[in-house]
Amino acid sequence: MEITNLISWLARVLTYVATAGVMGGLFIWRLTRLYETGSHWLRRYITVCAALGIAAVLLTFSSQLLMFSGQGFASFYDWELYAMLLSGKPGLSWGIALGGFGSCLFAVIIYWRSQFCTPLLLLSVAAILVSFTFTGHMVSTPWYGKLALLLHLLTISLWMGSLLPLWQLTRIAETKTLASVMDNFGKLAMVFVGVLLVMGVVMLQMLLGDLRLLWQTAYGQTLLIKLTLVTLLLGLGASNKLLLVPQLAKPNAVKRLRAVIGIEIFTGMLVLGITAWATVVVGLEVG
Repeated sequence: MEITNLISWLARVLTYVATAGVMGGLFIWRLTRLYETGSHWLRRYITVCAALGIAAVLLTFSSQLLMFSGQGFASFYDWELYAMLLSGKPGLSWGIALGGFGSCLFAVIIYWRSQFCTPLLLLSVAAILVSFTFTGHMVSTPWYGKLALLLHLLTISLWMGSLLPLWQLTRIAETKTLASVMDNFGKLAMVFVGVLLVMGVVMLQMLLGDLRLLWQTAYGQTLLIKLTLVTLLLGLGASNKLLLVPQLAKPNAVKRLRAVIGIEIFTGMLVLGITAWATVVVGLEVG
């Protein structure tokens, strides 16, 4: 694999991680606001993810410079290439994403305790989500395809981005508080999963047309691996909700919950990595 593809893949993974972190961090912050548990940690979490998002956008732009020019590092002095890349839809996507992550960073650093923080963070999240509609395989789809993409991104980001904060809560929160937060998260996660699965099917149908291409093309086979991992995540999430959370008062239950969430985090990272691999490296070629 060429180094430019590797850089592009890494930039995509970092973009997914940053997007999930910002949205998941905001979600858990609002979910725990009555308890004031981990507020400072969540602020740092969102700050790091927003900064990571800015770095990911810059890395994406840099990889495209290297990929399209063929001039190596001399590309960074080719102002005509800058203008060409920034004038199209990719440039618009990078600009919106950069604005979204930048305003998120501004909100958590300047307005964290202010009434303006939540509205500004919600606007930031909306900008980040919209930026995905200008690049990728869904860019040429009708409006309902873009809506499916937005809902899919929103739900997977809320889910994946919440895992690390929840893992942290198993370390710092009281058992009663943890049980309440996990119970509320589990109820909302059922909605996330429903929307995620429905929008995923819609997107697959729009991208492939014939679902038999799932096992007949490299792109489809990569998605099958992703679906297998998502199924594992669903099983882990179900075990949390049905088995572990109701028994948190028992000895070592919190440790078991923390261990399962740790496995979810690792599996979620694999899902994001494979998604980026399918988009950047494998590509959509269905004939």
